[in-house]
Amino acid sequence: MTCAPSAATFRLLDAFVGWDQQESHGLIGFDDPAGVRLAHRGPEPEGPARSGLLPWFPDRRLAPGRTPRSWYLLAPGRPWLLRRDVCGEGWLPVRPAGRAPGPPRGAVSIAARGRRLAVVESGRVRVWRREGEQLAGEISLRGARWAAPAPDDEVLIACEGDTDLRRYSSAGRFRGLLRTGVRGEIIGLRSGPGRTVWLLADDGGRLRIHRGGPRRPFTAVTAGELAAALPAGALVLADDAGFCLRERGPDATADRCFDWRGRPRDAPPPDPADRVVSGSALTRLIDSGVSRCRWHRVRVDADLPAGTAAAVRIVVSEDGRYEAADWQSAPPGVTDFLVDQPPGRFLRLRLSLSGDGRATPAVRRIRLDFPRTTSADLLPPAFRQDPAADDFTERFLSLFDASLAELDRVIERYPALLDPAGVPDRVLPWLAGLLGLSFEAGWDAPTRRALLAAAPALYRRRGTPWALAEAVRIVFGAVPVIDELAADRRWARIRQTAEATGPGLGAVRLFGRSASRFRLGGSALGAAPLRSFGDPGGDPLTAHAHRFRLLLPAGAADERALRRLVARQAPAHTAASVRTGGAGFVVGSRSAVGVDTAFVPLPPPVLGGEHPLRLNRDGVLRPGPRGARHGVIAGVVSGVGVHTQVW
Repeated sequence: MTCAPSAATFRLLDAFVGWDQQESHGLIGFDDPAGVRLAHRGPEPEGPARSGLLPWFPDRRLAPGRTPRSWYLLAPGRPWLLRRDVCGEGWLPVRPAGRAPGPPRGAVSIAARGRRLAVVESGRVRVWRREGEQLAGEISLRGARWAAPAPDDEVLIACEGDTDLRRYSSAGRFRGLLRTGVRGEIIGLRSGPGRTVWLLADDGGRLRIHRGGPRRPFTAVTAGELAAALPAGALVLADDAGFCLRERGPDATADRCFDWRGRPRDAPPPDPADRVVSGSALTRLIDSGVSRCRWHRVRVDADLPAGTAAAVRIVVSEDGRYEAADWQSAPPGVTDFLVDQPPGRFLRLRLSLSGDGRATPAVRRIRLDFPRTTSADLLPPAFRQDPAADDFTERFLSLFDASLAELDRVIERYPALLDPAGVPDRVLPWLAGLLGLSFEAGWDAPTRRALLAAAPALYRRRGTPWALAEAVRIVFGAVPVIDELAADRRWARIRQTAEATGPGLGAVRLFGRSASRFRLGGSALGAAPLRSFGDPGGDPLTAHAHRFRLLLPAGAADERALRRLVARQAPAHTAASVRTGGAGFVVGSRSAVGVDTAFVPLPPPVLGGEHPLRLNRDGVLRPGPRGARHGVIAGVVSGVGVHTQVW
């Protein structure tokens, strides 16, 4: 209902307010924002069904490899490890190179990532490299049930009766514990991109999917979020007799089925349906709080795929008693209709869903409007004297009221189209066009949203160093150093006075008129450049005028993309140059720490070769009294200001 202190004007039935169901059968999702749906067949009505998650969490005896057709199979007996023949239709044994370790002692599960395999056995986990040809390490761990190779040469292991994950290196070194906080029992484990970890847990017969990682908490996600984040595998069926892989051939996609020894078998008949075909729910008496209330309108927010339907029936009464003939049914396929019932304080609703067993409707929300309010209330009383005519007038004007209400909602939500954080990704270029921005193809959606959100501040301070640095930070994620070259105009003053102390010779750059540009009678022929622009007397003041340099650490950005961004953001009267960090650290005038700095070892002292060593400048030819020098060491004689490298 509305939360205002005024009287209620509508009642919502959804997962947030509640469905107030008194009885239901064949329906699930009353506490799910995705909506009420038809239940799954079998012992897991809430879903998702285990068979529907096989493309992402395969059977424990199967593991997908690096390519869509690459699979590994734990087979009973010998050979115990098989690999899918990507060129043929069968399975080939995986034979370790060199001295082959013994067969597994009670193999439990297998997992793969890249060229690494993790085989969980009774009391231990063995990690293999080179697709099972080389044993990398062995982890002794009782109760291990699931393993997943992860980035950084790591292996995650889940044990029986424990939802926390243990982290090991491939060689078997313990790296720590990853606490998940998941309820139930882990029956599926895999690692995803970005160091994410995906878990499938059985919580009292209901399967739940969780996503988390070493630096992020584990939260429950839907099967749709799983499908959007991870590619689906080829496994479509796994039962006691074997499994089936759906593989794409040169002509069409076909299902190839095998038993658990890798031998071909006939495909089992497909399951015609995994959901019930019908279900219904009956609400309690919904109290309007108004005696002889005239209920107005019922609106159903639902998704109805092909082959499915949703039907709504209502009945209104003053004291909660009614007859079977008093029910009002909505026309087939109609999700917005008027209440054609006598006035009454209470309303009861029955929701019925039907499908073909494969697809299901999803009803997210039902809204009940009361009391009846239409534009007929604005008419003079003379138009409402006849009750029959008044009822027709209200229902007739409700058609136009509904259309106008939809237009009003669009107008009310129009400001949301200008919110960078709320619009879909495909709308961002259109929104940028309104603000005069242009995006490059390589910028992702978060970067574009951040630019749009910062556009007002960037426009207010456009042409300033702050605006340019902020634009670079948003796009490339690094704070640049902006060096205005006009500040380098330090022309020497060589004598000292009592009032001021000038720098000495050799400390700054001297300026000579005869060397800055050619002057008749003042410059030697060939000693000064010929310049036909500017004022010769103003050369000391115009040097580096309107020029700046932008510095970024090495590898922080694509230099060509950075140049394009700087050209668009720099003032038109300026000339900009872009520089990314080099491979060494030069200690001297105007060095930017973090840009020109690189922590690298000293090169070997080789006098000849392609890059010969310069004596007394690039290295140390022999160790000193305290051993070999490895850079700048406090308290030891070091040459600073020449070509010093810090590592």
